[in-house]
Amino acid sequence: MPNSLNKTTQTKDELETPVKSSPELAVFPLPIFLLPGGRQRLRIFEPKYLAMVAQAAQGDGFILATQDNSNSEHHSYWGTKVSIVDFNMSDDQILEIDVEGQELVQLHSSFRSQDGLIKSRFSSMPHWPELEYKVPNVVTAFLVQLFRDHDSIRNLYPTPDFESSQWICARLLEIMPIPIEKKTKFTEPTSFPSLVPFLNQIITGQ
Repeated sequence: MPNSLNKTTQTKDELETPVKSSPELAVFPLPIFLLPGGRQRLRIFEPKYLAMVAQAAQGDGFILATQDNSNSEHHSYWGTKVSIVDFNMSDDQILEIDVEGQELVQLHSSFRSQDGLIKSRFSSMPHWPELEYKVPNVVTAFLVQLFRDHDSIRNLYPTPDFESSQWICARLLEIMPIPIEKKTKFTEPTSFPSLVPFLNQIITGQ
């Protein structure tokens, strides 16, 4: 690639063949786990990421990829393509943006461009299929209580979907203090039925 300065290192072998059907998007490495439909508030202050936000606001979005805390050059082989749904200037004059996950994607041939941003081609990754799956009432009640107790969570979701088992479990998986490595196991399309008892066990201790 003509812009390429150096290849970034990922935590799993990625496909080296570029995906012709996808454009290159900026990759924002952060120690964050976000699924489709999930929202996160980000504080943006580095010039390269301010430029990324300006570009993303035109409709393309960007990709959040899990960062290795011990080495900022390492990020996961997959990420979540996000769009910006709101923005605000904080009291300390830092730009805050709310992003929403659109789809899971696999990254292909990531590289660092001349503006300092990591960029990558990508392809869609399947997530949980629509299933008629009832979650225990205690799981739903736990998430509802989190929304009541925490303004920072409630303000991100003006229209929460407490009727959807998948929405409930996805938000709990994002919010709860579970190692990201364990959370990642539940991105597999067939993992949802095992996620429900996993969350139930954590919440009830049984």
